[in-house]
Amino acid sequence: MVSIFSKLINANGISEIKLYIINRIKYYRGDFLAFWGFKHNFPGKSIANAVQVRLSTQTGIPFEIEAFELGWLKVSTPEIALRTPKWLVRTPDIRLLILENVEAPFTPIFISGKAKILGQLHGGTIEASTDLQSQKILDISLAGVQIEQVPLIAAVPYAFVSGSLSLSAQIENFNALQKQKAQFPEGNLQGKLNDSQIRISGGTALLDLQFPELTFSEVLFDLQLGPLIAIKKIQLKGSLEGTIEGTIQLDEKRPQMSLIDLNFELTPSPEFKKEISNFSTILRSFQCGETIKINLKGTLNRLNFPTRNKC
Repeated sequence: MVSIFSKLINANGISEIKLYIINRIKYYRGDFLAFWGFKHNFPGKSIANAVQVRLSTQTGIPFEIEAFELGWLKVSTPEIALRTPKWLVRTPDIRLLILENVEAPFTPIFISGKAKILGQLHGGTIEASTDLQSQKILDISLAGVQIEQVPLIAAVPYAFVSGSLSLSAQIENFNALQKQKAQFPEGNLQGKLNDSQIRISGGTALLDLQFPELTFSEVLFDLQLGPLIAIKKIQLKGSLEGTIEGTIQLDEKRPQMSLIDLNFELTPSPEFKKEISNFSTILRSFQCGETIKINLKGTLNRLNFPTRNKC
């Protein structure tokens, strides 16, 4: 290699470099022309439609995928959107989640045999990858997603929620999900929500009370995914300090009837305690000293009245 370059850089170096480039172009010209023709006639819309149908069928969630575009080093699409599934009752038919500038680069396939997808998601980024040969595990990561921009969150009645979401998830039964041998993703999910605000409106109207805004500098969460979602721990830091633990038993046919069993152990900050003084009578029955300890059970669409846990 060194001898080749030393030969090129001599008195006639410029001419030899020019000749070398011309010969290389001639050698690869056929491949370039073939790829250019394939790229120009790439059936991006047909492929997008096929993928859209497959994903919608497998997940039960309506997908909308714009035409794929073939580049020199990647396949991309301007937008992938997920619409409201039929089983999400009492939710308007809207685009719940929108991925933009989605691309699948070729380089990871050649280097490690992994398929990788990158994109932008409501002010943040999303990345997903899996081994092409086995496709057993799907790794997903989100960074800096502004949840107030997510239509799914904005559709929550009587509440406004904001914050910057980052998480990582490892779906361990990805192959089974694709083959429809499993209904629910199984694996681990960990992450955090920074600088979060929660405003509740309407829910306390019957009591003629206005619940103050909740602010959290950080919310950490650790979940085990499956037909039974185990909430190992949700750690709150802010207006309320403490933890939430419990389970959600998913109902495959009627997701809104999924059973929840959650334990809350929360202590209001001194500032927040003053703001909720109007609720002191109600909260007193759930307190152990300064700490609120409650259990919440029911279904996602019909919660039971909370009960106090043992002090």
